[in-house]
Amino acid sequence: MSQLRALRALFMFFAVVGLLIVPATAGVISTYSGYDAGAGASDPRPNSNTAAGAFDAANPGLPIITFESAPLGSFTNLTVAPGVTINGSDFNSSPQTIINSPLCDDALCGFNTTLGGSQWLSLYGGSVTFTFATPIDAFGLYLNGVQLDGETITFNDGAPQSVGIANPGSGVQFLGFSDTASFTSVTIDATNDIIGVDDVRYGTPAATGVPEPATFGLLGAALASLGFLRRRLL
Repeated sequence: MSQLRALRALFMFFAVVGLLIVPATAGVISTYSGYDAGAGASDPRPNSNTAAGAFDAANPGLPIITFESAPLGSFTNLTVAPGVTINGSDFNSSPQTIINSPLCDDALCGFNTTLGGSQWLSLYGGSVTFTFATPIDAFGLYLNGVQLDGETITFNDGAPQSVGIANPGSGVQFLGFSDTASFTSVTIDATNDIIGVDDVRYGTPAATGVPEPATFGLLGAALASLGFLRRRLL
């Protein structure tokens, strides 16, 4: 009977370990944001840059999409970096565009934020989706010209997620987030607003399939228990 109880206990132990190492269906999201209302292309943007610096420090070494090598004009399924494509449509159901001159006052309609650059992604309302061939766990960008409430960044990390975009009335902002779960696309919804997007950071997570340190400990304890019980049963 003692041997049977020991086997049952071991079975329950492995069942608990199995539950603990099943990946979560959705992650924990950390956000980084700051804005400088009214700031144009030639104005300082201390709050936005501070938020970008905090995001970059927490997610070092991420690639940055500057749109400087992208062709000017409208696009469909445009490759903007290795393994990264964008597509979307404006509020007239026309393709979104890459531009290098403001559609109106830069603080209201968007501008380039890349040092020494001139191009950016212009959203004439509507939305744009970034699709990643390799799953990522961090995403950040500069936005400018936001003047409406309700604009969002959405993605799915195992569950639908939405990060709200601040409405400073004009100017520039940085918005970034990192997640403990990965995702393969991000959609920016500009509703009926004209906004600029530039200097997009995106992160590729570490290789999957490697147990976390805590999981190693659990598995080690399970194996030790199995060896102890095997000796008792022999």
